[in-house]
Amino acid sequence: MSGYSPIKETLVLTRGADYVHRFQKAAKDPDFPEGTTAEIVITRGTSMSAPVLATWPAYDVNPDALEFWVQTTETDAIPDRVNWRLLVHYPAQSPESEVQDFCWMRGTVKREQ
Repeated sequence: MSGYSPIKETLVLTRGADYVHRFQKAAKDPDFPEGTTAEIVITRGTSMSAPVLATWPAYDVNPDALEFWVQTTETDAIPDRVNWRLLVHYPAQSPESEVQDFCWMRGTVKREQ
């Protein structure tokens, strides 16, 4: 198989609660380089034309982890059983190269009320 199949996980949201999560890289994986950014993109469906419901940028990216803290006002607007992706954007390594966009994880949202 060629390409990368993102890790499949459920993203759990609870009514009235912030979403706080730290995505930790494995010890054997290389560090996230300086300039790396990340975001969670939530869509209504998996098709290329599925509407984007929300985009949550990581509030911190350090060499070992990606950290998210999303306020209740944003999380409560997300319905059950929509789709999400964790996109990591690695900086260009040279002036001739481009940013590498990598989908690390994907799955569905589960609402716990």
